[in-house]
Amino acid sequence: MELLDAPLERSSEPSTVDGVAVVRWPDEQARAEELARRSAPRLLLVAADTEPPAGDDPLCDWVQEPADELDVQSRIVALRNRASIERPILGDHGVVWREGVWVPLSPIEARLTAAFLARPGRVLSRQRLEQVGWPEGLPSNRAIDARIKVLRERVAAIGIRIHTVRGQGYLAEIQPPPAEEQTAS
Repeated sequence: MELLDAPLERSSEPSTVDGVAVVRWPDEQARAEELARRSAPRLLLVAADTEPPAGDDPLCDWVQEPADELDVQSRIVALRNRASIERPILGDHGVVWREGVWVPLSPIEARLTAAFLARPGRVLSRQRLEQVGWPEGLPSNRAIDARIKVLRERVAAIGIRIHTVRGQGYLAEIQPPPAEEQTAS
């Protein structure tokens, strides 16, 4: 079993750990419902004197507070793995996940990947990607080309295909999971 190495920060602010939203229930019920509408993975931290919500959403799990940190972390890992079957998840520390497979990314690659995952199937202009990847300014005219070439190779293993749209920019295509995994779900 894989566990996260950093303790979960339990602040009153909304948080996300490795692509999984951590939501206080019932205090953040509206946020939990919005995340459910978006099919986002979420772990509900249910107050000690509260009943957990009913439901059978595979992208939602809950734990009663006070919760054991290892239990919380293992539930986050399980939710992340379930959620990333259909679509890769960019987690903390520049790691992109697809089921149990992960690819570490540099900070620039992580920012570019976040932009692609936010708009799969849509063309992102070179200018937009340059702004996202290098907010302080592009180091050279060909930096985006070199970085996209490396990024293509790195994320291909988890089903992200980055295509050049000549004269327009780049487009990321999320490949479906292999057929044997689709039928096993």
